[in-house]
Amino acid sequence: MTRARLFTQRLAATVSLLLLAFVVVRFLWFPSAYFSIFGITKLFLVLVGVNLIVGPGLSTLVYKPGKKGLVSDLIVIACIEIAILGWAMLDILERRPAYAVFAVDRFEAVTVSEVDIQALQYSQLAVRPMNTPRLIYAELPTDVDVMSRLIDETVLEGMQDIDRRPEFWKPYAQGMSFIKGAARPLSELLSTSGVRAGSIKQWLARQELPVDAYLYLPVRGRAADGMVILHADIGYPVDVLAVDPW
Repeated sequence: MTRARLFTQRLAATVSLLLLAFVVVRFLWFPSAYFSIFGITKLFLVLVGVNLIVGPGLSTLVYKPGKKGLVSDLIVIACIEIAILGWAMLDILERRPAYAVFAVDRFEAVTVSEVDIQALQYSQLAVRPMNTPRLIYAELPTDVDVMSRLIDETVLEGMQDIDRRPEFWKPYAQGMSFIKGAARPLSELLSTSGVRAGSIKQWLARQELPVDAYLYLPVRGRAADGMVILHADIGYPVDVLAVDPW
């Protein structure tokens, strides 16, 4: 086998693994615009570069027909490549948005590591659907004493706000009227100039309903903000766009 043929075979194997990893990450762990607003694009490009260097690159570099211990060297390189891919996938998995929490006037994309699941009052909220974050309604306390304590904890003690405090979480449907009241008509953004209006027009062109059928709310990710598009009547999200909502 020549070096060129070895490089081609190793490249094909590495690309196949990376494509499989991309499908899992893009469509199961970070659907819609979550892939962008969590900054996974740059992270995945780094992963691709490292794996291409370690896999096809090092394999081709050490390859020499008849070299003693060549098979062992190639096996070690393959194991290192798989280990790097596995480590990177675990790191990306920890960044996965498990919850889309509505709090006050926006959604917060929240990971499992950011919250204490044991504090949940509704056990069904602990389970993330297969390929989308669990919708959550974070309700501000109506009791004056509880509200005062919450303010002290968040402002003075630096504790998390209600978007990352499961003791304030409720099923999304319970906050439907408040969520729809906080949302803005999507049509408002069509009058703006620049990329945002163009992106929304492109999105609307793929929909069956007119712009008046949709509302929007901001959603905050780790790397950027986007917007959640809601059905104006039903109140549930229909899509998430990597578009500046401000």
